[in-house]
Amino acid sequence: MTGAFGGDPAIKAALLARLESHVAKGTLRFGGTAWDGSGGSPLGVSTEGGDSADYAARFGYPLAMAGLLDPLTAYAEPDHRATVTLRWVECVEVGTDLSPVPRRIVDHFLTAMGADRVAAVAYAEVQALHHAEASGTAVHRGEWTAARRRIEAAAEAALPRSPERAALNICATACWPLRTSSSILSTLIAAWLQDVNREADPAFGDVDRARAMAKLDEIYQQTQPLRDKGEAVDIPALFRTGEPALAAAFEASLARTNARYLDRTRSVPDIVLAYVAAAK
Repeated sequence: MTGAFGGDPAIKAALLARLESHVAKGTLRFGGTAWDGSGGSPLGVSTEGGDSADYAARFGYPLAMAGLLDPLTAYAEPDHRATVTLRWVECVEVGTDLSPVPRRIVDHFLTAMGADRVAAVAYAEVQALHHAEASGTAVHRGEWTAARRRIEAAAEAALPRSPERAALNICATACWPLRTSSSILSTLIAAWLQDVNREADPAFGDVDRARAMAKLDEIYQQTQPLRDKGEAVDIPALFRTGEPALAAAFEASLARTNARYLDRTRSVPDIVLAYVAAAK
């Protein structure tokens, strides 16, 4: 296929019309890839199936991008999911070469987690493999595997919850060939989202967190006989009764983490679509 939509405006127009029809009928759904014959997810509706390779072949989007479509739209705020679905198509000019876009998205999330700074060797190795693949150089699967194993070993040797371990882990996540992987981008973004849990909370430090986790573990162990009998045990309620101040601080910290996670999640569509729209 020659660029996006095979260089044919009619293919883009037909895809947009199909999506708009499902939006109007309320048969465009979000979440896992699905098609039931009358409605489904953006990928399912687009292909009337659900195969990301089929999407790539029909519309000229790289396989890695096709595999990202349904997760991407699910990340958007509920009222904006249909808009994101349509923008995914609307912002791409007919005939555009989208092949560089997955590499740019990969690099965005690697640098967002500091891989270029705190895991520079691993970052450079992953970048070199992706650039070699993009240039047409044959990169054998064994090279990807060997690099990934080296990075994973380095991550295991790094301190738990450290920026270095996080950066190395995301480098390992990115160490797959983009041309043949339909899940690399969605997996990479999911790792970036989960990394929000590693961010320090100035109002609830490591000492407080350790105390809270120790207390929760103590309650869990003490109530094991009751749970073994099938009795319902409200562990959070017991925590609040036994350590009200600590429990309140722990729950407030958890709420802040959840809010940061949601904010980060909602930012994903705009980040990705900026790279899609910038392709020429």
